[in-house]
Amino acid sequence: MSMTGEKIMANQRKVSVEPNDQIPAEMHEDNAMVMEQDDFLEEEEQNKEVEDLPDEEQIWPGGPTAGLIKMWKKEHGEVYVTSLSFEKHIVWRTLTRIEYKHLVKKMEQLVAAGQLSSAEANMWNEESIAEICILFPSFDKAAITKEMAGMPSLISQEVLEASGFVALEVRQL
Repeated sequence: MSMTGEKIMANQRKVSVEPNDQIPAEMHEDNAMVMEQDDFLEEEEQNKEVEDLPDEEQIWPGGPTAGLIKMWKKEHGEVYVTSLSFEKHIVWRTLTRIEYKHLVKKMEQLVAAGQLSSAEANMWNEESIAEICILFPSFDKAAITKEMAGMPSLISQEVLEASGFVALEVRQL
């Protein structure tokens, strides 16, 4: 399915029909129509594209501005957000092939020199991917002790998926 098709499907309204005995008797068709229109307007406001927002508007309270996101999109192409909680959001980009090759080479050197075990190398790789690809908030491997322990693992997995290291669908032809 194309990205346009996915966006259309994501933006479609979900409608549930209640049995007649569960609809309040005082609800008239006019009221129902007004409620649906209000719901649609609220949903439409929530689904605004970043490009439609003024540059100075924050994407969420304390988050990056729309202008910053637009700049990152020009520089890196696709930009993503992962919500770790209702208040904590991570903005990130994909990994380039050159960056990936550099990480693999560096990780092999560290393991060969005996500086990292294979488990430590995996964590080093996750943290390095997070450090390279996280755009907001700033990420520093040295400051990771203050963050959620699984955040670099989660972000690196999502970065690798979005960078084409995991197939979305595999079919036999």
